[in-house]
Amino acid sequence: MPMSSKTMNMLEGLVKDSSFKWLLGKQSSFDEEIEEMGRSPSAGTNWIPELSPVANVVVRRCSKILGVSANDLRDSFKQEASESLKQPSLFARNFLEYCCFRALSLSVGVTGHLADKKFRRLTFDMMVVWEVPAVASQALLSVEEDATVSLEAFSRIAPAVPIIADVIICENLFGMLTSSTGGRLQFSVYDKYLCGLERAIKKMRTQSESSLLSGVRPKKEKILEIDGTVTTQPVLEHVGMSTWPGRLILTDHSLYFEALKVVSYDKPKRYDLSEDLKQIVKPELTGPWGTRLFDKAVSYKSISLTSGDGVPGA
Repeated sequence: MPMSSKTMNMLEGLVKDSSFKWLLGKQSSFDEEIEEMGRSPSAGTNWIPELSPVANVVVRRCSKILGVSANDLRDSFKQEASESLKQPSLFARNFLEYCCFRALSLSVGVTGHLADKKFRRLTFDMMVVWEVPAVASQALLSVEEDATVSLEAFSRIAPAVPIIADVIICENLFGMLTSSTGGRLQFSVYDKYLCGLERAIKKMRTQSESSLLSGVRPKKEKILEIDGTVTTQPVLEHVGMSTWPGRLILTDHSLYFEALKVVSYDKPKRYDLSEDLKQIVKPELTGPWGTRLFDKAVSYKSISLTSGDGVPGA
């Protein structure tokens, strides 16, 4: 399909603008891709006139992941979306989301996707252009490398990758990630967060639970963290005047403590975090014989503990 003269003129103008920025040393990855799109023979099938230049770049990346042209994606959107989503004032953002969600749905099925810097950059750029999806945003011809992301954009795109965020924790997570950057998310912080998630996932895959724990842990519970796996650096459980070394397992429902025996671990002790047991879980100072020496501890109280159990800390 030949491009209209209007689209061709726009691309040529963007290419010239990008080339000028390259001479000044200010060219971003968006500029490079816009320039490449302008030179590509298939530019006509990968340019959506209603979208801003940077949104076209992201849609093009999505189309490559999905193995279809941007125009084919547009046709699919028009067939599948309701009329309310296709209104001219809403089309750009809704179509952008459609492309992003389809591409992410396919990408997250690839093992180790968080380790791929291109994937991490793509998810961030999706959030960046979510704020400027329409051709009316054309005043922003390019987005600099240090572009930042708003809470609204993060909350819309990030939950599409469940390991990154979900709708319940989005706002709190965003607040933590932007606590030192004035409420706008920078790529360097976002990238560091995703790399940390990837390391945590790798660590969990190399750790194994004991057969005793697998026997008492419901299958629906997912292990989030294990501490004290090195026998020379165990977690210490303080109950009353007693202290036991062992390891602590945190799941999405409970805490488990396995006391260390001579060559193995004892039957896990479970501290339920999901039932309404009037639990009190808080940071604590603890130590031998009740002394308050160590600040890296957690105390747990609930009606499920007998009076003789005291307050466990780990």
